[in-house]
Amino acid sequence: MAISNRELPHDLLAEKSLLGCLLVDSRAFDEISDLAVAPDDFHHPRYGLIFDCVRDLALANQPIDFVTVCSKLTARAKLEEVGGKEFIATLAEDQASSANIYHYAKIVKGKSSMRTLIRTAMGVVDSGMTHSGDVDGFIRDVEASFFRLTNEAKSGRMTTLNQSLKEVIKDMQNPARKPGEIGGLPSGYHKLDEYLLGLQPGQMIVIAGRPGSGKTALGINMAVNACLETKLPIAIFSLEMQAKELSIRILSYRAKVENRKFKTKTFDAMDMQNIARAMTELSEMPIQINDSGAVTLPDIQSQCRKIKAERGLGMVVIDYLQLMKSHSNTPSREQQIAEISRGIKMMAKELECPVIVLSQLNREAEKDGKRPSTSQLRESGAIEQDADVIMLVYREDLNNFDNPTGIAEIIIGKNRAGSQGVVQLAWKGEYTSFEPLAKMDGPPQGKRP
Repeated sequence: MAISNRELPHDLLAEKSLLGCLLVDSRAFDEISDLAVAPDDFHHPRYGLIFDCVRDLALANQPIDFVTVCSKLTARAKLEEVGGKEFIATLAEDQASSANIYHYAKIVKGKSSMRTLIRTAMGVVDSGMTHSGDVDGFIRDVEASFFRLTNEAKSGRMTTLNQSLKEVIKDMQNPARKPGEIGGLPSGYHKLDEYLLGLQPGQMIVIAGRPGSGKTALGINMAVNACLETKLPIAIFSLEMQAKELSIRILSYRAKVENRKFKTKTFDAMDMQNIARAMTELSEMPIQINDSGAVTLPDIQSQCRKIKAERGLGMVVIDYLQLMKSHSNTPSREQQIAEISRGIKMMAKELECPVIVLSQLNREAEKDGKRPSTSQLRESGAIEQDADVIMLVYREDLNNFDNPTGIAEIIIGKNRAGSQGVVQLAWKGEYTSFEPLAKMDGPPQGKRP
């Protein structure tokens, strides 16, 4: 390739100046800690060797100066390799102060990132020219390699309280939000929003319940409601149901036409009018469904990044966690679920949107018809740790078929941004949907009864 004959980006003067600043002011190392500068970030090998010694001295809380650096290099038999004491002395002599150390460090880090980016791109070209395997797998590997670069660029950065407070004030002064209006996405259930204060960017929201309790219905209802309100794209990953079946559920929910009629084709004139109205409404909604039962977390990340880059992304729904395949070779299923759970939380932060994850409960939740708890999440306690919000769906009717009440309890067992509590909703099984009760229950009490 033509680029192989060209020198990769670097700035030797900035590298030299950075080392000089560290030699004249040993406390200056702390000022660049958030940039995570490493020896490999230096283009010239001897500058990298010197920085490695400086970093070790700083981490050991030892003074950094001409004597200590020379001593460290001598102990590693590297002093002559970097140019001897004379060269170390010139580094300190040529730098008057450490005032511009952060600027120099950013240049060094930036040039290093560019070199890594170029090398990665060249590697992709070389691999692509000879690749003969699965194309989709190759594309995922390429995307993952560039995603690692993005994560490395973001990692380690700190922000001041002052900067964060400015963002808070900016949000408070946003004229688009009226007093009393929640931030984040609405769930479509007013009482639920009073507890959750909206579905916030970066949140991992777990909806758990027994089989048949309606956890999928609640997750899909919330996604459709949020999309209707905000018009933001929604990505649904259904590992259990096919896209057609899920679409029928959504259509039944919005048209208020019994789900069974779509299978028996026993529609009346009013049904057809309602279906036509709902079809018009839903056809304009930017909802995308992936019904692959073999989808992995890297697959979900890849597709969501693409949606976000092209159109923005309002919410992600995953149905359900325990069906997801691990992309690691860890033999323990509990550890696999823990890795997937942590990955989902990191994905929510990266995509800056709420991610709703449906989860099963263990067998203990089915005993004696008792109300479920967060400790009963199936296969891993890591889910409870990673989640920002955990909602448990409980329907007494599952234990009382003779006298059904049609009332479901949404138990908010964990809520980092607000209080815990219970919200009652009406369960409409014929539409596989939850609806607000005509009579709303009391205000949040701060804990679950």
